[in-house]
Amino acid sequence: MAEHEEKRHFVRMNIETQVTYAIQGENAITHHGTSGDLSATGLHMVTDYALAENDIISIVMNPSGDRLPPFVAEGKVMRVEPDENNANKFRVSVELTVSS
Repeated sequence: MAEHEEKRHFVRMNIETQVTYAIQGENAITHHGTSGDLSATGLHMVTDYALAENDIISIVMNPSGDRLPPFVAEGKVMRVEPDENNANKFRVSVELTVSS
């Protein structure tokens, strides 16, 4: 069995917290999800809204409550898959394009 070569250049952290996001072009409509993995270049989350690939979204996460400022970013939806554990949820992979 061949060893798997890790191709990621950034460490992924498992951070489970609420994500609030808005889709570019939708006038102030916000949606919610739960983060899974977060890295310097990407986010994986679960949500009950069926995003489309290539949607541009604005993201706000506050993983530490009031102790740290919220993580704010913009990203492009790269992949959307049904959640195998819940038919009403979707697993979404986002490429982060801007973060602060």
